[in-house]
Amino acid sequence: MVLSDDTGVELLQLHQELCSKLNLDSAITASSWDTYESISKKFVLEGEKIHWLGCAIYVASRGVETPTVDKSSVVKGMGINLTSLLRHSNLSFVQFFSNITRWSELAQLPDEFRTKIENLRNNFSIAYNAFKTYHPLFSEVFIAPVPNAQDLEAAKHRNRRNRAIPCTSLKIFEFVWNMFIILKAEEASCSKELINACHLLYCCIDLAFKNVLAAERNDLLNEKVVEELSHCVYMQDGRTTKETPCFVKRFCKYDSVVKEALHMKIYTFKQLVSKLVDSNVLIADEIDFSGIFDPENFDQNYRSIKKAYETHLLSEGDFDERIFMAEFKRMLLEKEQNSQNWTSMKVLPPGDSADATLMESPKVAGNPKGLDTPLTGRRFLGPRESDSSGKSTSERVAGLHTMLGKGNRLPHPSEELKKLFQSTKKDPLSKIEAILSKIKTLFLTAYAANGFALEEGQNRAVLATTLFYKSVEMILNKEKTITPDLSALVDKDIFYQSMFTCCLEIVLYCYNFPKKFPWILDAVNVEPIHFVKVIELIVRSKDSLFRELIKHLNRIEETVIESLVWRSNSPIWAAIEKSGQEIPKFQDTALPGHLLYNDDSYEHLLQSPGPPSAADRFQSPLSQLCKNLFPSSVSTLQMKKSLGQGGGPDKEEQTGRQGSPESKANSQAASLPRRTGSLSIIFRKFYNLAGVRMQHLCSHLCFDDFELRRKIWTIFEDSIRHTDLIKDRHLDQLLMCAIYVICKAGNITKMTDLFAVIMKFYRLQPQASSSVYRDVLIETTKDGDLISEVRSDLIQFYNSVYVKVMRSYAVKFQPNSDPKVTTFIHGKSRFEASFFQNSILLSPLPASRKNLFASNLQVVGNVFVKPLETATTQSGSTFNYYFSRSPSKDLMNINRAINSNGIQGKRLLIDEDGNMPNSKRISNRKVQSLVEDRQRQNASE
Repeated sequence: MVLSDDTGVELLQLHQELCSKLNLDSAITASSWDTYESISKKFVLEGEKIHWLGCAIYVASRGVETPTVDKSSVVKGMGINLTSLLRHSNLSFVQFFSNITRWSELAQLPDEFRTKIENLRNNFSIAYNAFKTYHPLFSEVFIAPVPNAQDLEAAKHRNRRNRAIPCTSLKIFEFVWNMFIILKAEEASCSKELINACHLLYCCIDLAFKNVLAAERNDLLNEKVVEELSHCVYMQDGRTTKETPCFVKRFCKYDSVVKEALHMKIYTFKQLVSKLVDSNVLIADEIDFSGIFDPENFDQNYRSIKKAYETHLLSEGDFDERIFMAEFKRMLLEKEQNSQNWTSMKVLPPGDSADATLMESPKVAGNPKGLDTPLTGRRFLGPRESDSSGKSTSERVAGLHTMLGKGNRLPHPSEELKKLFQSTKKDPLSKIEAILSKIKTLFLTAYAANGFALEEGQNRAVLATTLFYKSVEMILNKEKTITPDLSALVDKDIFYQSMFTCCLEIVLYCYNFPKKFPWILDAVNVEPIHFVKVIELIVRSKDSLFRELIKHLNRIEETVIESLVWRSNSPIWAAIEKSGQEIPKFQDTALPGHLLYNDDSYEHLLQSPGPPSAADRFQSPLSQLCKNLFPSSVSTLQMKKSLGQGGGPDKEEQTGRQGSPESKANSQAASLPRRTGSLSIIFRKFYNLAGVRMQHLCSHLCFDDFELRRKIWTIFEDSIRHTDLIKDRHLDQLLMCAIYVICKAGNITKMTDLFAVIMKFYRLQPQASSSVYRDVLIETTKDGDLISEVRSDLIQFYNSVYVKVMRSYAVKFQPNSDPKVTTFIHGKSRFEASFFQNSILLSPLPASRKNLFASNLQVVGNVFVKPLETATTQSGSTFNYYFSRSPSKDLMNINRAINSNGIQGKRLLIDEDGNMPNSKRISNRKVQSLVEDRQRQNASE
């Protein structure tokens, strides 16, 4: 984007005004403008220009080094107040994080800066969600935190230093939040994990409650709490004793997290408060921390806590978390101005609670929402849940403990699992324990290295171990129904490594661990290509996995399939080379009924067969190679069946071969793809994922022509077989290039900005990321041991890399290369295929999931459900009858058609007998339908 003279002058003036409001020096002002001007010339910056100016100023200020208050260190980024910057830039926090992430990509900022932004985002998210829960929790214990006469009087004379801070509900509300944010800053785990921060908040409220009791200020407590206290009296040693309620237990909605919260209260929280008392920040009893709210102590404690947090801000340069409290007070002030009566605000309505208008200035409209539903794997999701914003961390943890049996499971194999291990040729239990021990060591080392408490990591590992043994038991039980001999699976070390790694990822996700996937793979040194093999096994186990967790696992599987397996150091390249075959096409790996040659193929799709066994997923590609050396005619027959074109075999051939051994062998062979094994499953998933995303893009681009989609798919398949194109790149990058090159080669559209339109619709997909089209590998250079990468945007990749490789193939799709239809005959069957004059056979499309007959879903035990199949309109003559207008013969034709009882579905041998009574024929059809349904059920088990 090139700025015009007038626009440039206006922006420069706006930039200078913004810097003046922030009191920035000339160095930051000049540096930020130069950066903004440079970026705006290279890229189109969507949205308000002042938002991007704010990003440029923030980045420039990060280069300023400011000594801390105690002169002990130097802090970067102290040249600006982030809250003030966002307010003057009219930026919300959510929008700021989105813009600054894009800006860091455009400006190619170092990883250190991106890590800082990610930590800042995580800290803000934790503080935001903690404050959302703070007000309703506080109101459960204390009276509503609204100003009373004392607060109003103190506000009038707030400049008088000798005026003592009144101990009111509102001041306690502020004090507890200030104490929470200073303690959270001292405890690293609370700044990185939301559930720990919530437990710390519970402890702060509980401590405030006990100090109110010690100060005998029951007037500050909620009426229900006061009534409850009157009943908490019992006799001990002849004396009347009051039992103080523990609000830490009460605030934990799920029993599964009470233990962790109490552990926080007894060990972590007590030590943190002791430090504040020892450093004279708080005046309180050193044992039970009472006396904080005593009249002679509260004023100093209130001011000291506030000052301690200000010192922390000056030392760390983080955003001011007191802004949540300031916005809450602003909301109260607006209500007071509207009502002119503070007494009418005793209780805030739920719809007007703090999170409804919180942070409107700066705006943060946009609560962190749940995961977007991936385009694939949706058949595994349960019913939609009422809370569309996603589960809270507490709910996730509760769901995790539900999966673990609520304490009934231990981090050891059950007796049933031990029997399964003993039934194999060699008991693998000792080997499994050694594998788990090694992975735990790697995990805990990486966990502690990132600043997290080692004890928490150990607790996460225990939960993962429990989940591991339960998941392995369920998978082996299901595998035993497929093959009695489990040795082929239980002997695989990588199976246990991948399973335990996946269980660790599940536990970390439930606890909202800030390090996102694929951090766990790097931590425990497990390859993505092996890890992805167990995800579907766990999802299919139907082990009480909640919807958000299934979406998370589906997204992980997509991440691995779309990019991680194509890294240059991935084992997939060695596996392809070892197989002795080139990268397969989709039709080489597709299951029967999953290929579409034309629009009519939709009507002849077969039911999706059962999923591959666990052993098949870890099978070597060489084990099935010998079966593919001499392909039989079965594949051709299967192609004919999936096409649904041409005349089928006559009745005599069909009925005469039903029970022959040859037909049985052919039917078994036809149920398998041409290439099998673990590598085939990876490519099948890859092509299915690409097919779903291509259909999504083509639908939004209004590319409804079936042959056009086949052209796009054909050139996409060919680009994958050029390993230099897919290596270290992303599925979506090659897919968008394939759409663009076919449109250009075939003159499909006259749009000059076609690539921008394609990327626009790509951003509508749930997995879309700007880095996919803004950060593309162009080339890799190696100088000795030093490897450097040249990266740019997708258009540059297309012009400098993609076109050079695919030009000779793409020109064959030009309009002068009209396709011709060739008919193939196999025996008495025939099918048609589209060829171009340059001998290009268009590849069949993957069948989308919605067009496949879904297999039965097991609910519990022997209870299965299946989707209601939409009735398809039968081809043939139609009959119309208009009352009072049509002749009687039209009605007779309709009655004759209804009473004819035409045969539908599979034809029985006895159907040839025309003398059979109608009632008998209908009964036989019902029996046949029941048999077919049972066969489908058995195939899915």
